[in-house]
Amino acid sequence: MHNIKILYNPFEKQAASKLVGVGIGFLIIGSLSAYFFNGRFDNFLHFDLDKNPAIWKPFLDNLIILGCLFLFLLTAGKIINAKTRAIDILATGLIGNAPFYIMALSNINGMLAKSTDDLIPLLSHPELSVPVQSIIILSVIGIFGILIPIWVILLLYNGFKTAANAKSTKAVVLFIAALVATLITTLFIPTF
Repeated sequence: MHNIKILYNPFEKQAASKLVGVGIGFLIIGSLSAYFFNGRFDNFLHFDLDKNPAIWKPFLDNLIILGCLFLFLLTAGKIINAKTRAIDILATGLIGNAPFYIMALSNINGMLAKSTDDLIPLLSHPELSVPVQSIIILSVIGIFGILIPIWVILLLYNGFKTAANAKSTKAVVLFIAALVATLITTLFIPTF
């Protein structure tokens, strides 16, 4: 049971400094994966294709997302509990967002790009036959595109709850507000 719990709540048993180190490793691997598989995490909980990404783009994207998560979750945590530690919120952001890096794997060998390109002609020519393989690939990616954000939010909530010692409805509302603020802010930060 403990081995499974680490997948959705590693914050109770692991030191924040250890989680920060592991989280930085995930951030590096996730950013490199996005680069090698021609994609970017251009805003919170969003993976997009980029045919010619510069290696620094996925790193910058992830640092902006992490910075926003940190800022808004720390603010919410301090409102709930003034003793909320910045290192605990940093660990929450790094570990909580890590599962989303799996989405970069959806474009191994250009699989996502090719499947999407296969369906675009159908928009103007519905009489064309539907490429079944592309539909299957996009359906599987779509399922992961729903499950992985749920995992991310669960991790972020468990980390936030532990960091801020949050137990009230107010904590849930502030957590949701912090995620919405992160999403909106990362949508409007210009990407290069």
